[in-house]
Amino acid sequence: MKNLDKIAFEFWAGVGSMSDLENWAESELRKDNPHPDACELFGLSTEEAQKRSIALAEEILGFKPVSEQGEKLAKELLVGYCEKLIKKEITPMKFCLLVQLFDANYLGLRTLGDGSLEYPAWLGNLWNNCDWCDESWSLSSSPHLLEEAKKVIKNET
Repeated sequence: MKNLDKIAFEFWAGVGSMSDLENWAESELRKDNPHPDACELFGLSTEEAQKRSIALAEEILGFKPVSEQGEKLAKELLVGYCEKLIKKEITPMKFCLLVQLFDANYLGLRTLGDGSLEYPAWLGNLWNNCDWCDESWSLSSSPHLLEEAKKVIKNET
């Protein structure tokens, strides 16, 4: 079973699973002192599940998606999505939306000595490889994206 921080992070990233959230809630409700909101996590819309999971993760664990802990989860998720892209389990568009989210939120998480923003090296050159990506992209028409995904996996494993 996934931890609450990971569940909340995946919802924040747009790839959350209701079954993961409901499994966490079931486990929480089995405790002697469950969180009072756990019983309200069943049958939610994706939008509501995102709001509630993030709020609970922050309340219970102090977790925020844009943080060093969130960045660690982002790296793990990115590697998994690189693998899914290579196996043709997701479209380039879905993959690039995740890359764009990570680029927008983790660029500048840290500042360099000269005051410039640090680019997250774990994103490799995916931002440039996703530039201009739209629904018309296929894996056969974007071999550069596959190659960069392979490089990211190699650098993170």
